[in-house]
Amino acid sequence: MTFYPVASMNEKDYFNLMGVYLDAVFFPLMYEDERIFKQEGWHRELESKESDIVYKGVVYNEMKGAFSSPQRELGYQIDKALFPDNGYGYSSGGYPVNMPKLSYEDFLAFHKANYHPANSCVYIYGDADIKKELEFIDKEYLSKFDAKDGAKKEIAKQKAFDKMKEVTAPYSVMEGMPTEDQTFLTLSWVYGDKTDPALAMALDILADVLVEQESAPIRTALQDSLVGKDVYAYNSADNQNTFVLTVENANTKDKEKFKEIVLQILKEQSEKGIDRDAIEAYINRMEFNMREGDDSQKGLMHSYRSFADWMFTGDPFVALEWEKTLTKVRSLINENYLENLIKEALLNNNHALLLTLEPKPGLEKEIMEKTAQELADYKKSLTEEQLDALVKETKELIEYQQREDSAEALATIPKLSREDLNPNVDWYEATKKDAAGTEVLHYNTFANGVVYANLMFNVKVLPKELLPYASLMNSLLGKMDTENYKFGDLEKTIKKNTGTFYTNISTYKENYDDNKLVAKFTLASKALPEKTDKMFELISEVLFKTKFADKDRLKVILTRLQSRLESSVKNNGLNYAFTRTFSYYSNEGMFNELTDGFEYYWFINDLMKDFDGNYDKIVANVTKTAELLFNKNNLITGTTCDEEGYKAFSNAYTAFVGHLPANDATAQEWNFELKPKNEGFMSASKVQYVVKAYYFENWFCLGW
Repeated sequence: MTFYPVASMNEKDYFNLMGVYLDAVFFPLMYEDERIFKQEGWHRELESKESDIVYKGVVYNEMKGAFSSPQRELGYQIDKALFPDNGYGYSSGGYPVNMPKLSYEDFLAFHKANYHPANSCVYIYGDADIKKELEFIDKEYLSKFDAKDGAKKEIAKQKAFDKMKEVTAPYSVMEGMPTEDQTFLTLSWVYGDKTDPALAMALDILADVLVEQESAPIRTALQDSLVGKDVYAYNSADNQNTFVLTVENANTKDKEKFKEIVLQILKEQSEKGIDRDAIEAYINRMEFNMREGDDSQKGLMHSYRSFADWMFTGDPFVALEWEKTLTKVRSLINENYLENLIKEALLNNNHALLLTLEPKPGLEKEIMEKTAQELADYKKSLTEEQLDALVKETKELIEYQQREDSAEALATIPKLSREDLNPNVDWYEATKKDAAGTEVLHYNTFANGVVYANLMFNVKVLPKELLPYASLMNSLLGKMDTENYKFGDLEKTIKKNTGTFYTNISTYKENYDDNKLVAKFTLASKALPEKTDKMFELISEVLFKTKFADKDRLKVILTRLQSRLESSVKNNGLNYAFTRTFSYYSNEGMFNELTDGFEYYWFINDLMKDFDGNYDKIVANVTKTAELLFNKNNLITGTTCDEEGYKAFSNAYTAFVGHLPANDATAQEWNFELKPKNEGFMSASKVQYVVKAYYFENWFCLGW
């Protein structure tokens, strides 16, 4: 399913955007100009007869970048193995080595067959004139097609396997890099389809309670057995449900051990029963978020939920009527539905896959050399006239890409005039209030009966050397034992009583002045008014009673954090390059580098090189960070709720603040050393990320 969302708060802009997108989807210029396919898709480039032929193309390079991620390769290999006979076995964006096999003619034929109104769904949401919208869409676009020329495309369901399939596939790492603890192990199952929304919801529940929760039985068993460093599971509810369980940073030798542990835990859970508290915790959090609908783009959120059911079952309202599904699932749970589902969908289901994705040093080099040889052989097969034609075609395409658009072409771009803009911007002013001697910013508005609270502690009280520990604390709070809770019970209690509970670090610049950097460590949570007391009780428990000295648990979390940071660096090279570059020129950039960039990644790696030797230092520094941060004199709190909600907030918050320490909160001078550098970092990526920057100190004042 391809999705083209359009949204705007300005009606004229909205219709302009609809026109641009609908025109591009239904009447693309590529039918008239093959150069568009060559530029956006792929083409052979030969600058001179003496040069080597290379492949170029926007999407071709984008997909090379995408498949530099081992996780992207993993997902592709899973789908390829589980769905060998339908479209799900292919990469929708194109698998790089296969993309040059796509011809211009086949591309056009695919578009003509699939991008027809009869094979589409149109979703409209918002405060607009629906008759006007429908008339525009029909008159300008849909009416120009004949219904008999198109039809809804049905995706054939994949036939189940006779036995579990086992596949081993490689992914590229640099030559000379260690391969230990770099393997992905995954078990996947295909079961059921979109016609049963209760089944999809039940599989989501199983993924959470069996794997995702901190004390989930499969997570715990794999951690205790030292199989991999991180584990996760999810259900992909497409035309057919795909339940995927993956361990990262493992080793190939652990493949059978991984399979044995997972199947054994599944058997135990199906026989003795799943923890009802864990189930209720997940369902409460899911129900809270579905009922709240807290999304700045609510219309798009509803469309995402609707389209899959609409496309595959013809009913767009199934996902929106989630309460019916939840009621059904709740009743089924009492009949051991989840335990039976483990047996049917996982243990006794042969449409399954055990996949090993192994690191292979130099694989990308092999692929590049093979591609270069294929292109060299192709070049040898060309006559002099054909070579001349390819050189000419290359130059013409480059000229086409570099030339400025004509005045006539530019005139076709829809624009807004000043008269089309509303000069009155909605502004939500907070009311400053005092609660137990602390400043509270109250945004008084309708909030669907929810109380939102952000507790913001000023990071400036920390010396520079503790900044990475503040970031580390993000990964510890709420995931370790406290004085009154085991970490698993803490997670379940939080999910039962709140709609969210997380911490983060954010930065701001006062009046856009980099020398007036404001950094906040924020704990954010939300709850119904009647549970606000419990919310603040849990906040206090997490902030002041966490047992950072639990060595075994600390090592588990740090091991997982190291694994996730390693994956993040591999998958987000451009973002890390941006962060690194900004650290040369700005205090904000350096702060972000120390808490979320390469420096933070190296900081965690250094700690884990000798965890036992660093343990005392870690505990001491995290404890010191918490003592300095979580202080009444270092706190500003924001809340969004109506007046009734504020009464509940005020009572609970006042009691919470009454137990806060009131220590000195002197701001520290960080004195970051900023200087430009020229740096390069090696990775096994199929593409390079290059960032060049110059810092304009007063760019905002200049109107840029």
